[in-house]
Amino acid sequence: MFKGIIVPLVTSFHEDYSLDYQSIRTHMQFLVAQGVNGIFVNASTSEFFSLTIEEQVALMRLAAEELEDSSALVLAGVTTNSTEQSIRLAKIAQELNFDGLVVAPPYYGTFSEEALYKHFKSLAKAVKTPLILYDIPGATGNPLSPKLVERLASEKLAAGIKITRDSLSYLIEVLAIKRKVPEFSVLVGFDQYLPNNLLLGGDGGIVAGANVIPSVYLALIRAFEESDMEAFRNYAQQIANFSRVYSRGTSFAGAIKAAAQWFELPINLPCRPPLLTDKPEVVKDVLLEAGLIK
Repeated sequence: MFKGIIVPLVTSFHEDYSLDYQSIRTHMQFLVAQGVNGIFVNASTSEFFSLTIEEQVALMRLAAEELEDSSALVLAGVTTNSTEQSIRLAKIAQELNFDGLVVAPPYYGTFSEEALYKHFKSLAKAVKTPLILYDIPGATGNPLSPKLVERLASEKLAAGIKITRDSLSYLIEVLAIKRKVPEFSVLVGFDQYLPNNLLLGGDGGIVAGANVIPSVYLALIRAFEESDMEAFRNYAQQIANFSRVYSRGTSFAGAIKAAAQWFELPINLPCRPPLLTDKPEVVKDVLLEAGLIK
């Protein structure tokens, strides 16, 4: 089962937008030392949509090498607009012994529920690596209905789901599926939903903020597991306050990279076009109010 804090790894670029492999490697080492439960490459926060297939594979190889002896799970995003292309990436991840695959629906086009079912089923049948569905309708235009999620979960075609939509009602519907299929992992993508997910019976989050302040997210999990509700509330408030950086930046990746500059982390500031690069100053007030910097 996938649970706890899984980090959708930001991708560091040089000023010329080429991949900075050393910074990426050092950031992975930092996260592992902090004790995160997993690292997810080629995520939305990784700017996978502006990476070539060759670059995505290179990042997968880097993660497999760096995390080989780590207790952290290693996940790869295999979202593309082609079932065949996604299967190709999934097979590479399987060869590299990845623990899980995260896949959103194809984007740009609008697809029927049956088309989406066949897409995910084809992926699940092509590899043995567990599949985590990725519901992010704001980016794909193709929401995963609770009916489709339940069908895939009950047929053991999906091991879990990452939910990135601003809807508590949807989360509750998916958690009802988990009660029928207990081994199905329910993870949230919006940082501020993490406390609710835990309280309602979910398993954790794949949350971008853990790139920057993993200790706070891990402390929230620990407080929940120890039933220390005062500490849980305090960490939940800090995470909720931190999540306001996303409204200050022009993208999730841009906001996280801007925030990282205040913590002297091995994360480079540039985002690859068409994303804009956000200045660190745009998130300073949020970090100050959250008590994360002075």
